[in-house]
Amino acid sequence: MSDTSATATVPFISIKDASIRYQKAEITIRRFVRSILEKEKNADRQLVYPLPSDAVKLKKSKKPFSYTISEELLKRHFGEVGSANAAPSSAHGSYVHLLERTNLNLGEQLKVKDEQIRVLAHAIDDLSERQRETNVLMKGLQERFLLSAPKDEIVEAVVEAGSVLSGNKGLKGKKGNKGLKRKKGSWWKLW
Repeated sequence: MSDTSATATVPFISIKDASIRYQKAEITIRRFVRSILEKEKNADRQLVYPLPSDAVKLKKSKKPFSYTISEELLKRHFGEVGSANAAPSSAHGSYVHLLERTNLNLGEQLKVKDEQIRVLAHAIDDLSERQRETNVLMKGLQERFLLSAPKDEIVEAVVEAGSVLSGNKGLKGKKGNKGLKRKKGSWWKLW
């Protein structure tokens, strides 16, 4: 009978009310209650209703029941209700700290990327300079080794010399003259 007298003096609340009051998920409160129920010799078992003997009677009679928890037990495990309101501010501070650390890491990564871009830009500038130098050298080689265009006087002299030479060949025989002067006609005559 001492079990029922102890439960009468301590206020009990449902799991749903406890989750709202202590700002915890219902599953968190249920896990906490289950951990207490699993241990038969747990001192906190008296602070969860129905007591083991009552729970057995309710199960045998197939009556539905739900567990209620002592506020004293909830205060010991989850802290005061007022301190639960302080927890979000500390959680807020941890999020801010996490964001600051992330920003620092991202800032360091940006510095590394900027350095890599600077090095690559410098390499591109060096390659462009080497290409310009190669172009200058190639132009110098072309000017040195390629023949310059012939002058007009030299071209005329070569043409005249060619006509004189071909004319001398034509004077050697009549066959050479016939080859130079062909009559226009059909292509059958050429065969």
